Amino acid sequence: MPKAAAKTAPKAAAATAARKRLYAAAVVPDVIDDDVETVIDYPETESARAEFVSPKTQRPVTEFQFRVYDACRQVPAGHYSTYAALAEHLGSGPRAVGNALGKNPFCPLPIPCHRILPSDCYIGGFAGDTKSKIFFKKAKLEKEGLAFDDAGFLAKDMQQSRFFGDFTAA
Repeated sequence: MPKAAAKTAPKAAAATAARKRLYAAAVVPDVIDDDVETVIDYPETESARAEFVSPKTQRPVTEFQFRVYDACRQVPAGHYSTYAALAEHLGSGPRAVGNALGKNPFCPLPIPCHRILPSDCYIGGFAGDTKSKIFFKKAKLEKEGLAFDDAGFLAKDMQQSRFFGDFTAA
């Protein structure tokens, strides 16, 4: 094992164990939103985007957020991508992508932010919540054909076959 990989292996194992504990402590809500059909109007033109104010934040959507949303909308149903893959495509950082998706006012469609996972394929947070709404994200992805193990990780056999990373420029 290369020296760098040997140093990161314990950190990765600790992070996986922490995610498993987080998932085990999560509370399944009484009602789970698995809606993947509702389409929200999405401003396509530059002028419509300049005028758009997010009902979620009461602020204009930034140019960067629209770039994230334009890339995210390319991920097809039944597939997933990662914050890192989106960030690489955009020349940005995964946290910036996550922050933009956390403010997404166009979900579930045309901007399917539920299809974006962390690089380790853990279900991750959803709408800034890691204690209950992760089950919304999981239900949406399961409805689209993805499967998860008992610890909240995407099924191993889907991690490569269902990954989407072929983003095109907007």
